[in-house]
Amino acid sequence: MQDTKDQLQRLMFEEINARCVRVHLCEVLKEAIGSDRYPASVEQLLAEGLLVAGLLSSGLKFEGRISLQLQSSGPLKFLLADCTDDGGMRCVARLAEDALLPESRDALWQSLRQGGILTLTLEPTQAGERWQGIVPLEGRDLAEALESYFERSEQLATRLRLAVDGTQGSALMIQKMPGEGSDEDGWNRLEHLVGTVGDRELLDVADERLFHRLFHAEERRQFPARPLRFHCPCSRARVERVLIGLGAEEIRSMVEAAETVEVQCEFCGKSYAFDPVQLAVLMDEAPTAESRTLH
Repeated sequence: MQDTKDQLQRLMFEEINARCVRVHLCEVLKEAIGSDRYPASVEQLLAEGLLVAGLLSSGLKFEGRISLQLQSSGPLKFLLADCTDDGGMRCVARLAEDALLPESRDALWQSLRQGGILTLTLEPTQAGERWQGIVPLEGRDLAEALESYFERSEQLATRLRLAVDGTQGSALMIQKMPGEGSDEDGWNRLEHLVGTVGDRELLDVADERLFHRLFHAEERRQFPARPLRFHCPCSRARVERVLIGLGAEEIRSMVEAAETVEVQCEFCGKSYAFDPVQLAVLMDEAPTAESRTLH
């Protein structure tokens, strides 16, 4: 049976000049998505998004995060999943008001494809250039959409397998790196081998057994597993900065509308309460419409 640890495992096929990444999630899905927070079709797509974010985080070479975003004008307006270089993961989805969501993930995906956009974002923690890649949604599912993205935008042949059930999710990715390896037929073999993996095998078989079954005849280098976990960086100080950024007039309207204002983090659900005295302090720090005009 599969090891229940939430982790990322990497392999390198140096003669083929290709890499393989396997991600397994269990507790992360429970904590990041929760129960009964979203319809089942959205839960499955969020789980797939987290798996993809985990896979892509294996390529981070700096302190920061990589995020996957899906946007559309349909019933699912926005979906985001991200992962930091040290394995912290989170996700969120926003639904259209009074949305009639398709019951199946496949039907939900088809509604997303109608004008939908896929965005990958790299965000360094320290000062550095933020990078984004934006493409139209293509393919029969999220795995095919990512394969198409890498093929067209980065010229990297990529194959993905994603599997999710009610309690866990698992993903497998192989990717041809730039340049030629000494084994000219190696990539074709890897593609064939990955194509033989079924959903239950991907979900239930531990890394070592799966890698041996697929790649026992291939020269490969295996790296130490990296743990993955749910992590939301929200804090009262962050919420205060958001409120200050709204401006003094907006904060004043909050004070007039209610005795206490509660702000809830959409990632983890934690609430932060601000009474009129605390809001007044923030209002003094916030820019006014006049000061914004002057600057």
